[in-house]
Amino acid sequence: MRIFSPLTLLPASLLLLAGTSLADRIFTVEGSTIDDVTISKESLNEVEYKTSSGRTVKTIPSYEVLDTVFDKLPEQLDSAEAALGEERFVDAINDINEFLGRFGEKPPRTAPWSVPYAYNRLIEIYMGMGDYPHVVEAADVLLAKAADSRYAPLAHMAKIDALNLMSDEANLATAVGGFSTFVESNSLQARWRLEAELRGVLFDRSLQGAKRRAKLQEVANSAGSESPLVRNRATVAIGESLVGERKLEEAQKLFEKIVKDPQADPSILAAAHTGLGDCLYQRGKNLKDQGQDGDEDIRAASLHFLRVVVLYPDQEQYVPRALFYAGRTFQELGGEDGERRAQALYSKLIRTYPESKSAKEARSFRRRG
Repeated sequence: MRIFSPLTLLPASLLLLAGTSLADRIFTVEGSTIDDVTISKESLNEVEYKTSSGRTVKTIPSYEVLDTVFDKLPEQLDSAEAALGEERFVDAINDINEFLGRFGEKPPRTAPWSVPYAYNRLIEIYMGMGDYPHVVEAADVLLAKAADSRYAPLAHMAKIDALNLMSDEANLATAVGGFSTFVESNSLQARWRLEAELRGVLFDRSLQGAKRRAKLQEVANSAGSESPLVRNRATVAIGESLVGERKLEEAQKLFEKIVKDPQADPSILAAAHTGLGDCLYQRGKNLKDQGQDGDEDIRAASLHFLRVVVLYPDQEQYVPRALFYAGRTFQELGGEDGERRAQALYSKLIRTYPESKSAKEARSFRRRG
């Protein structure tokens, strides 16, 4: 389990743009950046910033913002990022909590955005560590202390994801309803209304198969080009449902569309690459079971699984499965080198995610001694 700076939460296409700018930067949902600015405020409805001249104040709606990167962090937050770079997670958390202890009620004059930022960073760190109870706790604190910030809808979504990963069905239903209420009571823009609607579909256990896909498609259609993240997240969920029913060709087409679309965040891309790996692996294995050559598909599947492991290491919903099936692809391809690589992947999986379902499966394939 590894934690990185906020930049690693951005799509790879945007990372190439990050460069070494000495000013703040705003990454937009549509895939562009607003460079060479100084961010002064991140509220629920808009992000306020000054241009490089320092004379012109501008705003961008918060729903259009994917992420923000600050050139200069307050000392303790900067220290926390340094600790994260060295995988000293406890030190990073302590630094952030110490900062919030000093400035939680009144942020530093030179960094008025820093308190909500710090609360959100705690959520990201706990999520990356797989510490889901603390994700829920940190999200609740942010919503109590900084519900008027850009990070509030993100906190609702992180809490829902964490409760789902904890299989806490009772509190999950309450959190989904709470997100919808928050959106409605604050009259938030369509992006957040659609995000709430999507989660209502994703976590409605009464919806299965074709009915579930129809509801997801309704959300995707409503999102259209105006809310590409919601559209792509719904599309990935449709693909995952199709994989579950072995409708691999239909699913593959959906996943391929997602990986070619820059308007997707890391969780969406990790899901799409995992889905593509599933489709290709199963097709290749079916061909081999029929006495045909399926190695090309299996080799392509391995690349998608490894992309998840390498590019999206903090997406713990997908990484354990990707590690396991990357190992299976190498074993299917055969040879001494393939077996060696498979065993290395199984060992990493069991060591890093010992309680996961995938780790339990890997133990039956791991060579001992």
